[in-house]
Amino acid sequence: MRLSARLKYAVLAMLELALQYPQQFVSVAELSEKHGISRPFLEKLLLQLKQSGLTTSRRGPDGGYSLGIPPNEIRIGDIFEVVEGPVNFTESFDASSQCDATNRCMETLLLEIESGISSVLNSKTLQELCCQARKFKQLAKPAHSIPYSI
Repeated sequence: MRLSARLKYAVLAMLELALQYPQQFVSVAELSEKHGISRPFLEKLLLQLKQSGLTTSRRGPDGGYSLGIPPNEIRIGDIFEVVEGPVNFTESFDASSQCDATNRCMETLLLEIESGISSVLNSKTLQELCCQARKFKQLAKPAHSIPYSI
């Protein structure tokens, strides 16, 4: 199983919006350039997220996108569901095996996988990702600000 580009870029964009929330709107051009995402692709993702209420937009020179609700209320699972639909492994399971016990065993396994993935996705909020991003940004700064030379 791989993480889709749609989901990866949607989470990246939402994280950027969360880091700016509620002060300013972020332009699609800025997001596109910063993360190397195709602008038309990103516009479609943000529109999809807007239709679900997770983002809002504004036109004009100070326009762009912003979160529609606070980052502590947006779970990563919410973004996943908008972009990918519900986590569902059993839907594509082909129970064509003649052995009912094997089919039931596989279905049980797939339901456990679904439950585990959903649990992780729904336990993390954008606010938590913002805190992590800010910590990583702080760690990337030099320990001292005084230039050293010999």
